[in-house]
Formats: sequence, C-alpha cells, structure tokens
Amino acid sequence: MSTRLIFSFDSEDYETPSADAAEKWWAEAMSRHGFTACACVVGELARALRARGRRDVIRAMSRHEIAFHSNMHSAHPTWAEYLDVLDWESGVRRALEEEGRGIADVRETFGQQPSAWCKPGASWGPQIAEAMRRLDVPVFADSPFEWASGQPLWFANALFLTYHTSFDRYFSVVPSQRLEQMKEDFLELCDRHAGTYLIMYTHPCRLVTASFPQNFTAGANPPRTQWRPAPCRDRAEIAQLQGDFDAFLDYVARLPNIEPTTYRKLYREFAPGPVSWLDPVQIRRLIDKPDDAPLACTVLPGGTVLSPAEEFGVLLKSAVEFAGAGRMPNRVAVERLLGPLHDPVAAASGDAPSQAVLDACLAADAECRTTGAVPAEIVVGAAAVGPHALMKAVRRLLRSSQTGGAPSRTIAVRPAGELPEFAKRREVRDYRFQNTWSVFPPDFLGCQVMAAIRRQSWTAKPAIRADSRR
Repeated sequence: MSTRLIFSFDSEDYETPSADAAEKWWAEAMSRHGFTACACVVGELARALRARGRRDVIRAMSRHEIAFHSNMHSAHPTWAEYLDVLDWESGVRRALEEEGRGIADVRETFGQQPSAWCKPGASWGPQIAEAMRRLDVPVFADSPFEWASGQPLWFANALFLTYHTSFDRYFSVVPSQRLEQMKEDFLELCDRHAGTYLIMYTHPCRLVTASFPQNFTAGANPPRTQWRPAPCRDRAEIAQLQGDFDAFLDYVARLPNIEPTTYRKLYREFAPGPVSWLDPVQIRRLIDKPDDAPLACTVLPGGTVLSPAEEFGVLLKSAVEFAGAGRMPNRVAVERLLGPLHDPVAAASGDAPSQAVLDACLAADAECRTTGAVPAEIVVGAAAVGPHALMKAVRRLLRSSQTGGAPSRTIAVRPAGELPEFAKRREVRDYRFQNTWSVFPPDFLGCQVMAAIRRQSWTAKPAIRADSRR
C-alpha cells in the first residue's frame, strides 16, 4: 500500500527579510524534484514580500499549493488569546474579519484560494474552524488531533490533519549523520502510515535563521518600528543543510509506494459530498441504541458514520416527523451541526409527558436550524435538560411507538453524561495552552477555549474516504 505524502511549509517569518531567500530555495527545490508542496502563508508575509519587491519569491511559491497560516501569526492577541474572552459568535465574527483580510491578501499575492489553514504555534480554537469553513478554507493542517495515526478527523465540521514529522528536527543532528538518519526515520514512518497519509513540514525560514524572531515572546507586543529580524546561520551551515535536504528530496522522489499529494487533493478524497439521507433501517438502528450507550460517533449499516451532533439532529427530525404525521419518517437528512455553544445543563431525574418531549424536540429542531448548533439547554415540561438527556428520552419515546400505536403517556427523563467519548481521550482531556508556545504570555491558560474544544467534541468522527462510503 502506498503512503500519501504531503510536504508542508509554515511560511511565517515576515520580520526577517533575509529569510525570503529560504522561501525561494525550498519552493525551487520542491519543484526540481517534482513535488507540489503546500505553503501555509501568513498574511503579513504575503504583504511583506510584495512590499520588498520579492516577485521572484512569489513566483517560485506560486508554483505550489498555497494554504493559510493566519493573518499576523505571533502578534498579540493571537487566536486563542482573543477567543478566550469572547463568546462563540463574537469569536467567529472577529476571525472572519481579521483572517478574511489575511486570506484575501494571500489569495491576491499568489493567485490561489488557500486550500487549508494552519494554526500559528499552539494558538487555535474551534471558532477558527467555523470561520474558516465560512471562508471556504475547509482543512485544518497541523491540527492537535486526528482520529488515529494517519486517519483524518472531522471536528467542528473541518477536516483535521496532523503533522507527523519535520525537517526542523534534523537541524541539530551531526552533519555527517543527518542524511542517513532522515532516510531511516522516514522509511519507518512510511511503514507505519502505509495506506494512510503522512505530513512532513518545515519552517522554510529556519534554513537561514538560527532561531525564530523574538519580537512577540512571552506576550511582548512591540510596535512595528521595533521589530527585529532573527539572527542568521553562517553560509557554510546553510550550504550544508541545503545539500542534505536536497539529497533527501531526491531520495524520497525515487521511493516506491510514495504517493505525493496536497491538502486540496486529500480533501477531495474525504469531502462529505451532498447531504446524506438515512433510510428506515439506519434510523431504527439509532433509535434502538441501548439507554446506557456512550455519547460517541455511530457507524450505521452501509458504512455511514455519524458524529453525536449529527445523531442528535437525526433523532430530533424523526421525533418532529412523528409528532406531525404520527408515524416514523421514511428518510431523514443528516445535518452537520456544531456542538453546543455553551456548557450543557445537567438534567434532573423525572418523568415527562410524551407531548412535552415532542414539544421540546420541535423547539430544539428550530434552534438547530437557527444556530446550526446542538442546543445546550432544552426545556422539557417544567425542567431543563441537556442534549444527551433529550436524545435518550427521544429514543424511549420512539421505541414505545414502534408497533404503530400511541407512545407511552410519560417518558423517563434521566441524567446523562453530556461529555462525548472523544473529549475523554487523553490528548483532548489533558489539552492545555500554558507553556506550550513561547509566544503566549506565561500566565495564559485559555480555559474558555479549552471548554469550547470539549463542547465541539460532539462533532468528532473519523473521516472516511468517499470511495469507501456507500
């Protein structure tokens, strides 16, 4: 089985003019060896290249696929910093305004709509995924999560892809050992990723810079007039790195079972396509799930995979149809809902009239259509419940009417864990911002952004290739 390989650039150093030559070298080296790389370009770098008259660099990079790496990268406040003090829609709106400008500058400079977006450092939030979806940039490169090693993830309705290795990790390897170490490590990774994808990235600037610029370290935010470039490597070291990396690219280009690809091509493999419709067998499978089933993605007959948020929408629509027509639907459309935008309430234990549950479904379905998200709180009779508790109550109601008769007069409403199983994974459960990126202020915790990530775990599900779906 082949390994689909992406070479990805984090093109971000707009403070160091001499780093422009590194961007050009990498672009030309990739072209020379027959690779189409993916350059994730910061909006300010696109503007700086134009201002510095580096049309040669722009032309070289334009031969590759262009992605987006934020408007200002490290300048404060970074994404996570401003998202942490805004509600969901305000955060999305700010991202649309600021990142929309950056995307427009990148698109104008390189003549391409960006194919993907890459987080600056460790700074991100699910509101950015929603903003990028609206801006027609559907792929998150360098995401912190994937479903399994080499298997993409749908999260907040974006395709999440993870970086797996880098050229940068070999900067400090003894030069006499560097090339062989790169080859050995790469072959091992390809074996592990056979049949899946593998991303190898670099910061092109680091070919010539001895470190990253330090202008925004630890929350510093000096005015533009005080920005200072990064220190540079000596010419001998740069030439040595160029020689090794060029030889490595030549080696990879000759390997069998390597299928070079790009973010745009990979997205086409996994794109959701037109609206999916569930048939009666699939709908019944959702209704018949055990009451103690965890809040997790569901695989249905035919290979359809639903996130918890999508399952919530299907159950609601089934109940709404039942309330209106007195029968189960023949088919139900799957809506790609977001997870709750606020922390779900915890349901109290009790019984509710069947009509109260149906009324709650009607109200919740209307809220889904208005907000595009799973409601955090739904009123059932005199009580408020969370979405998972309502899902369980709806299943009980619809199961009680399977034979075509009237449903039970009352339906048990019981507390349910409102945290999806995906949020309990170690990498999600233990996710943090503090001490993950030198640019963050030392006391930055990002608690509100982390809460939003956990809530959007309602949207998590494995990405399945279109040719594997029915």
